[in-house]
Amino acid sequence: MPKTPLAEEVQVLRFFEEAPLEKAEMLFNIVRDKMRSRLNTGAAPVSAGRKAKERPPAASPTETVPIGAGTGNV
Repeated sequence: MPKTPLAEEVQVLRFFEEAPLEKAEMLFNIVRDKMRSRLNTGAAPVSAGRKAKERPPAASPTETVPIGAGTGNV
C-alpha cells in the first residue's frame, strides 16, 4: 500500500521534535521573529479565507473535578 504524503504541518512538527536541539532552536527563533514582524505589519495570514474552529475556553483549576470524585474511591 502506498504511503500517504504527510501534511506540511506534520513535517514541521516532526522537525522540531526530532532535529538536534541547537538547529531546532535556531530555526524557531527565525520563525518567531518573522511571525512577530507579520503581526506588527498587519499582513493577512495565508489561509485568510478559512475560519478557525472556535474552541470553548479551558476550565480553570478551580472548575476541575478532583481525581476519583464520583467513583467512591476518594
